[in-house]
Amino acid sequence: MQPKRNAALLLSVLMLSSGCLGLLGPDNQTPEEIDCVEQPSHPDCYVHVITEDDCTAQQIFTGDVCRLMHRPDGLDYGEDSVLLVVGIEMQALTPSFTGDGPHDWMVNPRLPDGLSLDDSGVISGTATEESQDTRYTIIGANPMGSTSATLDITVVAPAPTSIHYIADVLHCSLGNPCSMNAPLVLGGPAESWSADPPLPEGLSLLGDGSISGDADVLDDSNHTVTASNTGGSAEVSIRIITLHEAPSALSYEGHPFYWTIGEVVQIIPATSGGEVTEWSVEPTLPDGVELHQADGSLRGSPTSVHQLREHVITAENTGGSLSTTILIAVRDLAVTDLHYDPYQFDLREGDDIGEISPTWEGGSPDYWEIDPTLPFGFSFNFSTGVISGSATYLQPWTYHRIWANNSGGTTSTLVQFRVTSLPPDAISWPGTEFAFKANESIIIPATNEGPDIETWEVDPPLPSGLTLLSNGTIEGTPDERADWTQYTIWANNTGGVAGLNLWIAVHDLTADQDDLRHGMGNTNWGGWPSPILPIGEWAFPVGFTQSGYGDTIPVISASHVGRGKMLGYGHESWVDGAGPKETAFSLQGVEWVCGENANVGLAYGAGYDDFEDELQGEGHTVHLSVTPDDLSGIDCLLDEFWNGHDDADNQNLVDFMLAGGGLIMGGHAWYWSYSNSDVSHNYPGNKIAKTTGLFVSH
Repeated sequence: MQPKRNAALLLSVLMLSSGCLGLLGPDNQTPEEIDCVEQPSHPDCYVHVITEDDCTAQQIFTGDVCRLMHRPDGLDYGEDSVLLVVGIEMQALTPSFTGDGPHDWMVNPRLPDGLSLDDSGVISGTATEESQDTRYTIIGANPMGSTSATLDITVVAPAPTSIHYIADVLHCSLGNPCSMNAPLVLGGPAESWSADPPLPEGLSLLGDGSISGDADVLDDSNHTVTASNTGGSAEVSIRIITLHEAPSALSYEGHPFYWTIGEVVQIIPATSGGEVTEWSVEPTLPDGVELHQADGSLRGSPTSVHQLREHVITAENTGGSLSTTILIAVRDLAVTDLHYDPYQFDLREGDDIGEISPTWEGGSPDYWEIDPTLPFGFSFNFSTGVISGSATYLQPWTYHRIWANNSGGTTSTLVQFRVTSLPPDAISWPGTEFAFKANESIIIPATNEGPDIETWEVDPPLPSGLTLLSNGTIEGTPDERADWTQYTIWANNTGGVAGLNLWIAVHDLTADQDDLRHGMGNTNWGGWPSPILPIGEWAFPVGFTQSGYGDTIPVISASHVGRGKMLGYGHESWVDGAGPKETAFSLQGVEWVCGENANVGLAYGAGYDDFEDELQGEGHTVHLSVTPDDLSGIDCLLDEFWNGHDDADNQNLVDFMLAGGGLIMGGHAWYWSYSNSDVSHNYPGNKIAKTTGLFVSH
């Protein structure tokens, strides 16, 4: 409450400001002056004072008045992101903003453990756990509104500061376990370990920094070991040396060793400790024996005498060495297994054997002996045992014993010699196939441009009337027919035997006619035939007509073709007969051409398939639909003169007959000539006439 005088002053002012000038009424009465000191409770003496309690929630008290509150804005902590370390107090972050201060503070998500946001928006504290980089939203609010800011916070572990192994060098033994305990790590804990370059093969860097494993390779290497966590890393250098385990024992069982020349030696030492990488011996081992680096074994065969002496053998590796002393002696060996290659000399006159040196086992011969002496033309070296020379004279087998001698003993072997003529060679006759007429003298002269022949032989015996002379010539007068036969003529001398083959046949065409006509008289064949003219050397007529051509022009003829035979009919229907007598003739012709119990082929499309039963009745095997391009498996073929064969087919037929096959053909040419020309050259059956000797005329 203010003094009275103040209230009076205020009242006066209010009255004046309102324009009220009527304080002095018409009666001009003076108001009563109140002394507020003396009457402080007088109503005129009360003055209202504004305090903070008079302000609403949306107002701010300025000290004398309440004004409208402003919303906070532009919240900022001065950093966009901070990196904190576990256990190290962070520098407090104080917010800045415009407008009136927030009454409430919030953060989302929750700050890392150990950090806090106080009532004034300050972020402070000491992080207790690692935290990945996280974005936090801080909100400051008052009744009029709010403002926010984001802050990225990462909490990492304290980095390792140093690594301390128990030693700077790790010594390992090859093939054995090797390890080093985990090191002391100062600073923050290590979350991962690495080594650069990687540790040697067989060793591993474990999760606590320890080293463990089996040393698999020899090595001497430096490595940088790094311990890391989210806060950083520390390094330390370590050297790893892997050596062999030193040899600890070495012995050669059975020494002293007494060997003989040529003896197979294989002595393997007993060792213990580490692997031996190098072996050495002093003085050198006997000739022929070696110290093998693989296992220290003594291997080989001594080749010379060696007096008893000491040899020091040393086994060594990167870890150390060890030596042992052994005694070795090599004694002489008697000569054994004396051999000449060849030891049989089956020579031809004039052969030179060159120099034949002996081989043997055991010691070296000191001198040589032989009994009896070698054949004339050959020599024996009494210092080396070498045989040399050339075959000068013919001689039968002789046997010679040769001795090789030295101080260790003696041994012997036999050698054999024979000298013969050169084997038969360069023998020939004018040809390899010969056909002769019965009852006519012949000669087949032999030509020998090789060595002399002592005897001649022939198998089987030559046809009756022929003789093999002492010079290989065949001559004589064959007196009866002989089928084609292969004869082997043997030429013999002391050098060997040569066998040469000749084919020989003796033909009697009259006898052939008789065979074909046997039991036949007049026959009755249907159709008008064409003449079958026998134009070849070995062709002959068989049948004639009673009318038409007469008895001088045949309509059935036959011939010998190479080693084969052919029978030709002037009409295709005659091949398989035309009645009982005619069929009997046809079967007789098949037997003459094909032989008994033959494999008979019936040509494809020739129309002779109905002849199958009669042929089988005679014991023949019948093959149907045979073509000239495959004549295998048959002895003869029944076909037509008027056919569709090409040049290749005709050549196949010719080759078939020359090699011993038979061919029976039937057909007339007169009808063919009505629409074609030049029967001699163009008629199908005449295209092989020059070889077969049978010509179909029109």
